[in-house]
Amino acid sequence: LALKPLNGLGGRVQKELGRFEVKGVGNIASGTKFITVMKSKEIGGKPKRNLWTIREELVQAINELDFFGTTEMASSEYYSDDELINAIEKSNIFDNVQTFEYTGEAKPKKNAIEVKNGLSYPRSKGVSQNALNKAGYRCEVDSDHPTFRRRNSSLNYTEPHHIVPMSRQDAFDTSLDVEENIISLCCNCHKQIHLGQGYEDMLKEIYTARKRLLKKVGIDISLENLILYYKMESK
Repeated sequence: LALKPLNGLGGRVQKELGRFEVKGVGNIASGTKFITVMKSKEIGGKPKRNLWTIREELVQAINELDFFGTTEMASSEYYSDDELINAIEKSNIFDNVQTFEYTGEAKPKKNAIEVKNGLSYPRSKGVSQNALNKAGYRCEVDSDHPTFRRRNSSLNYTEPHHIVPMSRQDAFDTSLDVEENIISLCCNCHKQIHLGQGYEDMLKEIYTARKRLLKKVGIDISLENLILYYKMESK
């Protein structure tokens, strides 16, 4: 880690909390009032390098102030559709012993974050994994649709899809990132519902199967509006 950014971070801590005096070493102006880093020599390295270690007090202060949003990120993971799928695969956590059951309980929606093209809402890979588990890792449009075994598991590969798109979270008072709103799809069906013809018929079938569960968790939507959302996203 570079010393200069760390000193700057220490300055932010002092400004926010106002409780630290100089304890660091390095090119620090006399009278500077912030806690910084400790300097040490690398052991066994050739050539030897100076190492900078963040003081424990600074780490604690950074956590207290939550400069990097770690408190919120611990409970919410922000992903695009593709990033969510990749994160699920990398997590290597799949359960084929215990079957997830719907709770039928609405969850509060989380705050959006700003991204390059607008706003993005939290999506939890754990919630999506539960939905895939509930479906038995089969395509819920047709359980006989061909798929393949996951590289890191003996289970079938399917992908999670939010029935009511996360991009429409603002239109609802409760979270759309719930198992009741996530369906397990084979790769072909997932691409078709986003990009192909015949998606309206797919949505009709999915909506008929899930409308009662959706309403239980506070997602009250008509089939017409659901189809309209997809039409708008394809433009």
